[in-house]
Amino acid sequence: MAVSMNHLVKGIMAPVLAVAGAGILAAGCGTMQAEADSAGNPDKRAKKAQKIQKLQEKVPYDGYLEAHKGEQNPLGLLGGPIEAKVTQGGGGVFVALPAKRELDPRVFGSPKMPRAFAGTPGMSGVPPMARGVSDGQYTRMKKPSPFGNKYKVMQRGSMSLRAVDATATDAGRTDDEVRFRASWEDSAGNTYSVRCCRMLASHGMEYPTFGGVVTNHILHGSSRIGTPLMPTEYTYLAFWGMGEVRKNGEVVDKPRLVHGMLTEYVRKEGYKLAFDHEVNPTKRHFHLMVPPMKPLPDQDQYEHKNVKTGFSLPNGKELPFWHVMFGSLDIQAQRRG
Repeated sequence: MAVSMNHLVKGIMAPVLAVAGAGILAAGCGTMQAEADSAGNPDKRAKKAQKIQKLQEKVPYDGYLEAHKGEQNPLGLLGGPIEAKVTQGGGGVFVALPAKRELDPRVFGSPKMPRAFAGTPGMSGVPPMARGVSDGQYTRMKKPSPFGNKYKVMQRGSMSLRAVDATATDAGRTDDEVRFRASWEDSAGNTYSVRCCRMLASHGMEYPTFGGVVTNHILHGSSRIGTPLMPTEYTYLAFWGMGEVRKNGEVVDKPRLVHGMLTEYVRKEGYKLAFDHEVNPTKRHFHLMVPPMKPLPDQDQYEHKNVKTGFSLPNGKELPFWHVMFGSLDIQAQRRG
């Protein structure tokens, strides 16, 4: 039985900074630093923080999540628990680099009628002021995020996931289970890895997590479950929990929010990130996401905090997130008897 992420974060991630004064938009869990003209202006930073807070207060799942908070006797999955194993034994992986995501009008609407804007910027919504506009339509994000068309292929990619989806809904406790390990290697021979989940997110913040593990569901895009910067995608298995990031076997960052999901294929020619109408339902791949966001359980919101990945970008800065995609998968799943 897993304990809720709220209890974990309160115990080992406090104290935390308030969103007020941050002056940051985290597009799709990416890094959007405050503009230079407001960097030294407390009034402008405070106004930005107020705007972000208003967006966070408008998340569409707020009422639903409130109904499930603290529930100690959640119902199980209809038909019984599903146990799944997903592995990759080697080969290449695609590592996303910061990029300006092109905006699908089916997901984001238009400047006259915007969609998908409420919630922590990037984590569950994208505010209109963060979107480029041309000829009366949204174009792409103004700042880079983990979701776009830039990537790097790394070798020796391996992953092992064992998950049980037993609890149907968000709750204060869960019978869902996850054991996850993944690693990959850069051209210099450094090995990077992520392990999860010491604690599952049994109750979501801003959108549901279904006890920490969910199977056979629609996520992202227009679903408003997760960032809309990913396409709307059928998800065979997904999890949310707290884990750790390693480099060459040494823990470099913990605890970190970790999200993994096995989905239909959402890349197209040139490995460009698809719009909804370009999703390929006949192929599957696995996404690992360690976002530069920190849960604030007392507020049911998120705050920006870069991941210590240990991987340097061409400009010398550290990659502030991990978004890694695995495609050579062995997948097994069955109902528990």
